Amino acid sequence: MEFSFNVNSFLRDEITVIDKGHETLRYCRGSSASSDHRENLREVINKLGERSAKAQGLNGSITSFEQLLSGDQRCYILKDVESQTINGAVLGLLKVGSKKLFFLNGELNQVEVVPLCVLDFYVHESCQRRGHGFRLFQHMLQTEEVVPGALAIDRPSEKMLSFYRKRFNLSVPMKQPNNFVVFRDFFKFYVSTSKKGWPDQHNRGPIKLRAVERKPMILASQNRRVADSVTKKPPTPHKAASPAASKPPSNVVQGGTPVQDGSPLELPRVNKL
Repeated sequence: MEFSFNVNSFLRDEITVIDKGHETLRYCRGSSASSDHRENLREVINKLGERSAKAQGLNGSITSFEQLLSGDQRCYILKDVESQTINGAVLGLLKVGSKKLFFLNGELNQVEVVPLCVLDFYVHESCQRRGHGFRLFQHMLQTEEVVPGALAIDRPSEKMLSFYRKRFNLSVPMKQPNNFVVFRDFFKFYVSTSKKGWPDQHNRGPIKLRAVERKPMILASQNRRVADSVTKKPPTPHKAASPAASKPPSNVVQGGTPVQDGSPLELPRVNKL
């Protein structure tokens, strides 16, 4: 995706993280020449948001420059480091942010949780299926120190669910009444804040959850094993793959524990307590 200005002047790295406190935005808030960079950055983010909305069939954009200035959201922008054009090119974006949400767990208990959410994900149509989206997603996982199974996804498309299934072997989505989707292992990454255990039979309201603390080095190891498990080369033609070899190894962390293919779990709608 090309623009009439040089994107390399304010997108210095292959993947730039934009939020209201990032040095890129602070740089764009300066005077004189930096005001041009601010407007150019605004155009890049808004154009990517518009293209993403169109690709998803949405009525309006869900990503804009103004949202990043005022909200607790981060936008990962991927540029084309191999572009031969004078002004460079942008390949896609990934927007994440934490939200307080109400979900139904596997036992149909209503829970209150504040997970990191995937709010928007787009790779330009001209460069899809080349690993750009996976590279962008992996960078986000390492930066945010999170595993795929601990994320909540806002209104994922079938293409997004296919991406999760192919790249992270997460194939049993649990569709929530609020249009978010989590996967079956999601609740293994959270524990109850109640001292009486989970669920608390004496608590008439939603069960409040908090994330399990995970060390960065362990997270990096888990994400690396996830990447290795889905990019493993197929067996050579002269050797037939055994039935056991066709299954994912049992010790591979796939955003939690190994999962089996299955239909999405539709959870009933409930009134908030």
